[in-house]
Amino acid sequence: MSDSPHQMTPPPPEDEVSGWLRDRRGHFDQLVSSVEDYAIFMMSREGIILDWNRGAERLKGYTAPEIVGRHFSVFYSDEDRQSKFPDKELEIASAEGRFTVEGWRYRKDGTQFWASVTITAIRSESSAVEGFLKITRDLTEHRATDEMLRRSEERFRLLLESVQDYAIFMLDPEGHVMSWNNGARRIKLYEENEIVGRHFSIFYPPEAISIGMPGSLLAKALKDGRVEDEGWRVRKDGTRFWGNVVLTALHDSKGELRGFAKITRDLSDRQQVEHLRETGRRKDAFLATLAHELRNPLAPMLPGVDLLLHAPHDVATVTGIASMLKRQVDQMAHLIDDLLDMSRITAGKIALRHTVLPVREVVDTAVEASNPLIREFGHRLTLNLQDELMIEADPYRISQIISNLLSNAAKYTPPEGEIALTVSEKPGPMLEIRVTDNGIGIPKALQHSVFELFDQGASGSSGGLGIGLTLVRTLVEMHGGSIALFSAGEGQGCEFTVRLPVITTSAPAATGETPVIPSAPRSGPARILIADDGRNAADILGLFFQMEGMETAVAYDGEEAVKIAANFEPDFAFLDLGMPKLDGYEAARRIRRMYPRVILAALSGWGAEDDRRRSAEAGFDVHLLKPAKPDDLREVLRQHG
Repeated sequence: MSDSPHQMTPPPPEDEVSGWLRDRRGHFDQLVSSVEDYAIFMMSREGIILDWNRGAERLKGYTAPEIVGRHFSVFYSDEDRQSKFPDKELEIASAEGRFTVEGWRYRKDGTQFWASVTITAIRSESSAVEGFLKITRDLTEHRATDEMLRRSEERFRLLLESVQDYAIFMLDPEGHVMSWNNGARRIKLYEENEIVGRHFSIFYPPEAISIGMPGSLLAKALKDGRVEDEGWRVRKDGTRFWGNVVLTALHDSKGELRGFAKITRDLSDRQQVEHLRETGRRKDAFLATLAHELRNPLAPMLPGVDLLLHAPHDVATVTGIASMLKRQVDQMAHLIDDLLDMSRITAGKIALRHTVLPVREVVDTAVEASNPLIREFGHRLTLNLQDELMIEADPYRISQIISNLLSNAAKYTPPEGEIALTVSEKPGPMLEIRVTDNGIGIPKALQHSVFELFDQGASGSSGGLGIGLTLVRTLVEMHGGSIALFSAGEGQGCEFTVRLPVITTSAPAATGETPVIPSAPRSGPARILIADDGRNAADILGLFFQMEGMETAVAYDGEEAVKIAANFEPDFAFLDLGMPKLDGYEAARRIRRMYPRVILAALSGWGAEDDRRRSAEAGFDVHLLKPAKPDDLREVLRQHG
């Protein structure tokens, strides 16, 4: 061999190399002497270096004369030599045929490099180990790149894990959770070991799962690269939050789908602010509508009263104006009743009074209440009813549900429209109430809000306060039922379907009314005492009872009412509850002590259960809401006269 540093150098003494191995070194010289990218050399059974190629010289810094004949442990650290790690490598290679490792190695000048080392045992035909082939590759740059990437990934992982405001995690191509950060833990309440491996649809409410939303989001992200969505999401404890979600498809360098990145932000606070703003806007619209609706009946009433004053003897004029005044007062009373009902529902003060009765009675009452509005618009109402059905429910509230739905249909259907009311039995058994119309319809984007308080439909108010459908939904739910809306869209009409578990086979319950003994046998007209600090209200009631043929006395506070009663000996006393000097409760107690058989009727603007209970405890026989309707006043006289 030549003495060139790049040529294989003379071997060590013959007694250090087996004859079998010496015979094969020529092949090695021819193959690897000029290889520069790898350090390749042969070693004896003891680890003595026998050969040295160009790659070894370039990589380790030794020339062939400097290293051949030395033990290969020269490339290892002091710690490795003390632990006899080089000898262990040869032992493993001898036992297993091959040993591979990566680690720090040293050059001649003491510098380190990261090496990939493979030591292969060389065996004779008899399988005896005759020596070793050692191949070393410098992976310092590769390791530096890997380390940089590892540190970058570690920094990114720490960054993601430390993010608290966003749930950031990975999904596999089928949608199963693969990773979990602190933000996800905080927002969704799952620990990593509880959620990894589960399908991400667990975060969606049942109504979203029923329409296949999770799968459709994955499909859209796969098709478009990403998808963004907002909606209700579900935490581990079952509570909901309003989430903004960005789902991004992840592909490798070959374009194959590796999974999805999912980022979720809890926007519940923002949603609540938006909800409050929307509620405020609706309340403003409600107050404007309320002012408008109350002015509507007042507008004809004021000139009507003026005409009565100027033409008191014109019977036709007085009759016409009186009818108009009655209609307008009824309209105002209806608006006020709706407001009071909504207030009671909000305060949880409505209690249902269940009675067994034919559904026909409830429907007739509802239709009668809605007919004036239906006739005003010239609509045609079609009624389909199973007459034999019996229900156990609050008849007033069921009637209110039906009349509100009919009135809603009348208001939002152009003149001479078609309205249908169908009442039937469905499996369950369930009472199904369906109201359909061919009116203006509701765009799909607005259908979710029609049952919200103060919502007045797609076209704004058409008369009313925007609380009718809210009342309907609340009363339906109080009866354990459900309500659904269907509209094909604007101009396509509406269909409201109510289902109530109120059908029964029981017969109507007896009323069990106890007859009231009149205050005293009398041959003349009944004596009526009216007391109200509102002088006009008191005087009008006195005039009404006079026109009904009764003998009347009027007081303007509770104290005066008690004094008048002492001499007047009333059969009936209609007392306002909120009078000065002596309120209606105490006045009733004192009058009752004087006349145990007198019929006491409370007049109040409040009609909740607590209000009625308090008046009953004070001794009142009847509780009437102000303004008291003439028919209600007559009914009191009829029942107790």
